Amino acid sequence: MLLEVTAEKDGTLELLENRRTKMTAIRSAEARAKGLPEPTDPSRHTSVQDPTAPLHFSAPDLDGKMVSDTDARFRNKVVIVAIGGSWCPNCHDEAPFLVELYKKYHARGLEIVDLSFEEGDQLRNPTRLRAFIQEYEIPYTVLLAGETGQLHEKLPQAVNLNAWPTTFFVGRDGLVKSVHAGFAAPASGEFHDELKADVDRLVEGLLADVAEK
Repeated sequence: MLLEVTAEKDGTLELLENRRTKMTAIRSAEARAKGLPEPTDPSRHTSVQDPTAPLHFSAPDLDGKMVSDTDARFRNKVVIVAIGGSWCPNCHDEAPFLVELYKKYHARGLEIVDLSFEEGDQLRNPTRLRAFIQEYEIPYTVLLAGETGQLHEKLPQAVNLNAWPTTFFVGRDGLVKSVHAGFAAPASGEFHDELKADVDRLVEGLLADVAEK
C-alpha cells in the first residue's frame, strides 16, 4: 500500500491511498464537535459467528507437522491465536509483546499460536518467516496457515476479519472470549500502554478460570 499524506493549512491531513482513494483526517476534538462517529473500537471490530462454538484451526508448522486446536497441548489452556504474517509491519510491532506474554504466563497455562498467512513462494520456502521467528526469538507455536487471500476460508467462524494482525483470546473451555483488531505499536504512546494493561488483565482473568477435568 502507498499512502501519501499532505498537511493542510486548516490542520487536517489529506490522504491518498494507492493514488486512487482520497481520505481526510481531522483532530479528534473537531470530529466530535462535528458529530462524526467515533473510530471503530478494536475490541469490537471482529467477532465470531457463534460464541458457543470452539475456534478451530489446523495448519502445518515450519517442519510440516500438522497442528490443530484439538491437540492435547491446548486442552484446558488459555490460547492466544494471533493472525498475521511476516510481511505485516504491525505484526512485527506485536511480536515482542506476544513473546513477553508467553514468557510471563506460559507456566500458568498460556499457549500462543501464530497463524501466519504468507505469499505462495514463502509458503513453499518460508525464509522470511524463519527470519521473523529468529529476530524476535519467538518461543511459541508458529504455523503456515495459508495465503493472505485464504484468510476467510481458513477461519470461517470469524466475522469482519480484515485487520492485520487480529488476535483471538480463547478461554480454557475453547471458546473465544475477546478479539482485538490491529495492534497499538510502542510509537502510539499511551495507547500502547493501555493495550498492554488491558491484555494483561484479560489474560490474568482467563488464567484464573478453573480448568475442566
